[in-house]
Amino acid sequence: MRRLYRAPIDSQGVKAEAARRPRLVWAVGVVVMVLASFAALGIFLTKAPFGYDLWAYVLAARHLIAGEPLYAAQPEVPFGPYGEYHYAPPAAVPFVLLAPLPFEIATALFMAVNALIAVAIALHLIRPLPRDAQPWAAAAFVLFLPTVLEISLGNLNLITVALCLIAWSLRARSAVAGTVLAFAIGLKMLPLTLVLFYLAAGRGRIVAWTLAVGIVGLVVTTIVFARDFPAYVALLFALKDSQWAAEFIANMPPAEVAAILGSPIGRWLLPFAAVGTAILGGLAARRDKRDETHLHHLALAFAPYLASFGLLWFPYLVTALPLMASTLHRALLLPLPALRGALTAALALSWLLLQIVGAQDDLVPIGAHLLGLVILLAVALAVLATPRRDRVTQSVATRAAA
Repeated sequence: MRRLYRAPIDSQGVKAEAARRPRLVWAVGVVVMVLASFAALGIFLTKAPFGYDLWAYVLAARHLIAGEPLYAAQPEVPFGPYGEYHYAPPAAVPFVLLAPLPFEIATALFMAVNALIAVAIALHLIRPLPRDAQPWAAAAFVLFLPTVLEISLGNLNLITVALCLIAWSLRARSAVAGTVLAFAIGLKMLPLTLVLFYLAAGRGRIVAWTLAVGIVGLVVTTIVFARDFPAYVALLFALKDSQWAAEFIANMPPAEVAAILGSPIGRWLLPFAAVGTAILGGLAARRDKRDETHLHHLALAFAPYLASFGLLWFPYLVTALPLMASTLHRALLLPLPALRGALTAALALSWLLLQIVGAQDDLVPIGAHLLGLVILLAVALAVLATPRRDRVTQSVATRAAA
């Protein structure tokens, strides 16, 4: 009984596959994980100078301390120059702790925090996998370039993903989950469509708490940051009306990739996916609770692309990590070896495409990211549509009992 209790739990709340695979698979995976860690460290060290995005938060905190405006008089959207602040006023408050420090020390501390958060996310996502798959998944996580860049830049995306995962893990406690989700959205509006997912999934209490905490936070922000709040609202409207992504795509080579990305299908594919995975995923989660975590991760993976310019921001791809882990787990539980291998290979191809980088004015990586996300979406839906081994066994046992 104790062994059963201590067995890994998969992301849908059922016992993970207990079949023993050759120890060689696990041992080779460990070697690959070690090599991937060294490779990731080497790539990380090439990203110096560090803290490009962190400087915006620290500078905003210094402005708060000095009583100066948080926002530029004429902000550049969606990406401003070095040090320009584009977040809600309260998001700058925690960085008051780093503001008095030399920037190099502040950067080292915040990168360490981001790295620890990445480790916590990795442990949360990899633990449910079968033992022989864990080192391979860890290698893929460590060598995922958007995560490496996220840590070197000092951005808030990993923190946002962690808050979203915490909120979902605490979904049985509506007040706590709603409060955490409200903080995640307040920190960065990245997971805004998750509100639609929770609502469609029948978790109205969480949505109510999210909205309540959000409204209270908005009122407090309006009062405490009365001088800066109008500038923040103006910034949000400027971001909404930004045509930067369309103009960038239209003017950059190669023309074939620009034509695909600039087409009505290419331009609106991800925004539609963001809304669709949230609403349709939530409705599907309401029907079958065993799929709800996978569907939540699906909605989270595409949440950043509600804004069309999100396609062009490499670190946003860290939101796909929970979906990749969940998809891999479900693919490994499929009963047909050929289908299991094909979907795992397709998932690996998606991971590879999401890592492609190029020159600053090169559209090929952006096209590869779009293709990688499309493949990830297809594989994530495919593992939903295919009966898993545990469900096949359960169905056979039910028929035998009848």
